[in-house]
Order: sequence, then C-alpha cells, then structure tokens
Amino acid sequence: MKRSLILAAAFLFCTGAMAFADEEAEVYRQIYMQAEGLSQKYAAVVNLAGLNDKSSAPVLSDALRDLLATQNSYRSPSEKELYARTVRVVSAALGSYKYVDAASSLWDVVQQVPDPLARSEAIMALGSMRALDYSERISLLLQNLDIAPSNDRDSDEKVAYGCIIALQKLKDPRGFAPVFYAADGWYTQRVRQTALAALPNIAVDPTDPIKEIIRTEGPDRKLLALRQNAISGATPARKSEAALLALALGQTQASRDKSEERTMAELRKLALRSLVSFKSAGADSVAADQHSYDNGYDDEERLLALQALGANGSDEAAASLREIILELDRDQRSGVTDETRNRMAKAAIENAALTKNKAVKPALIAVSLNDKWSGGIILAAQNAVKAMP
Repeated sequence: MKRSLILAAAFLFCTGAMAFADEEAEVYRQIYMQAEGLSQKYAAVVNLAGLNDKSSAPVLSDALRDLLATQNSYRSPSEKELYARTVRVVSAALGSYKYVDAASSLWDVVQQVPDPLARSEAIMALGSMRALDYSERISLLLQNLDIAPSNDRDSDEKVAYGCIIALQKLKDPRGFAPVFYAADGWYTQRVRQTALAALPNIAVDPTDPIKEIIRTEGPDRKLLALRQNAISGATPARKSEAALLALALGQTQASRDKSEERTMAELRKLALRSLVSFKSAGADSVAADQHSYDNGYDDEERLLALQALGANGSDEAAASLREIILELDRDQRSGVTDETRNRMAKAAIENAALTKNKAVKPALIAVSLNDKWSGGIILAAQNAVKAMP
C-alpha cells in the first residue's frame, strides 16, 4: 500500500499537476508521513520543493516539525548527513515560499540541529520570509560569533554567513552593527566581503549604529564606519550628524602612535569632505571646521576645512572665513608670506564667495586693495566682491 502511494505521488510530481491544490497537499502529507525511512522522506521533500507550488508550504512545515521531533532517531554518520540535507531542502523551500508560519520551527532548527549548513539555511529562510520577530535573535547570534570563534571555526563561519544574508534581507537597523563587525572580523575574506557588500542594504538610515561605532571604536573602525555613512541611504542632515561627530572625535581623541595619527587625519578629512558633500549648514560645525584649519595634519586638511566653511554658508561660517582672510592679509602686509599662505588665501577667498554672505565683504575688499598680494589673488578677491549680493 505504501509503495503504491509513493508511486502515485511520483507520477504527480513528474507531471506537475496543479489542480485541486488542497487535495494534492493532503496527498503529499500522507506520502511524507507514511514514508519508509529517512531516504523516502528525503525523496518526498525534494519532490515537494521541486513543485514550486506554495500549496506545498504547509506540508513542508509539518515535515520540518516531524524532522525536529525525530532527530534523535538518526544516529549513524550517513543518517545524520542525510537528515541535515533533508532539513536544508525543507528550510530553503519554506524560505522561498515566504511561509512565515514556519518561522518558529526554523528557529528551532537553528537552536537544535548541530549541522552548520542546516542552521545557516534555516537562518537565511527566516530572512527570506522577513520574519522580523527574529531579527534581534539573529543579530545577537552573529554578534556572539563576531566576538570569538569556537574550536570549530568552519562551522561558525557557515552560520555567520547565513546570519549576514538574513540580516540583509530583514533590513532591520539592529543588524547593522553585527554585520559591520563581521566585515572587519576574524572570518575568511569571502565572508568579510559578503558582510561589507550587505551593509548598505541593511537599513535605509543606519546613522544611529554608525554613530555608536564612531563613539566607541578605534581609529580604523571609526574610519570604516564613516565610509559606510557616506554611502548610506540616510538624509544629508542625518549623515552630517555622523560626519560632525567623527570630526569632533578626530580632533579631541589622542593617537597612540604615528599610524593612528595618520588614520585620525584621514578620518577628519573624510568627515570634512562629507560635510561639504552633504552641504552641512548651521553653526554646529563651524568651530570644528575652524579647528581643522588652525591645526590641520597637512595642507589638504586645512583646505578641506575652508571648503566646509564655504559650503556651510551660515553667518558663523562667514565670520570665520572673514577672520581667516583678514589675518592672512595682515601677515601679507607685514611681509610674512610663503606659497602655503598664498594657497590658503586663495582658497579662503573662493570659499568666502560661495557663502554669498555680506559679512565677508570687508575682508575681500581689504585683499583687493593690498598690492602686496599677487595679481591672481587680488583678481580672485575682486571677483568675489562682485559675486556678493
């Protein structure tokens, strides 16, 4: 009787009959439950998964519950391997059908089944069906794996990979930090690159976790987080928040050695470029911009600070540029001059013009009337005055 039932079902699988889906599902259920041994159960779920018919999802869900209940029945190495393969097939199918009713059973797989590929497939299925109730649990699982691997690094890496893929699909901001740390963690290059590629897709606005990383991590990770900030989908105002935080911390936190000093300089430069790109306005960033101009690691940082002040355009930014230009002009009148000062003066004038703020006009006029400047700088000042409203 059982053999006849299995042969009849095989015919249905081969022909791909689509009518009477509910009746078919019941037939499939009986086939699975009456299967003689694990190999027949495996054949049944493979055929079910191959139908690409969502009506089979409840049957697969029942099969998964049965597999979890009977796991201890399979003890030989070959049975355990086939059992894990069967669980993977069922998990993948449930994920593709987005059958969220099976989410609790899939999480049971993660907790109870030793095989790492089966666990990884169940985690990815939870991501595919967007089982948001499990976002935090998957995030915590990856977080724990990020901290340190167990003695079985290969197994841990397979599970971590599943977590990364799932969190990318779940699009929950809570998943950003653990995936970020995976991108910079102990894993192989394949997993790290997968994590790095997943980061922009995890949350539209990951600003809050990015800011937390910038606050708490060392220079290299601060820089990596700020790079992610630059390409995130957050609004320019939100991305400016993280850039300003990075700039402030890059100016106040001490470096332990020359390598960290260079990294912190790169952090400040990227923060300044970000503020320019996002057209960050308002008084909040002016003091930090001025600090980078006064104390920049190199000329590049100082020039970027002037650009940030010009892009800012606020009254405070205009006042800062005015004082910078007037100081350079006083030095020039006193005979203190060099190529670097000339470069800074021209950049300050050009960025002052960008502010369209009348507060800079007296400084521009002072330069235009100082014949100790080169003709190019005087002409830049004259053009900037003409550009004023």
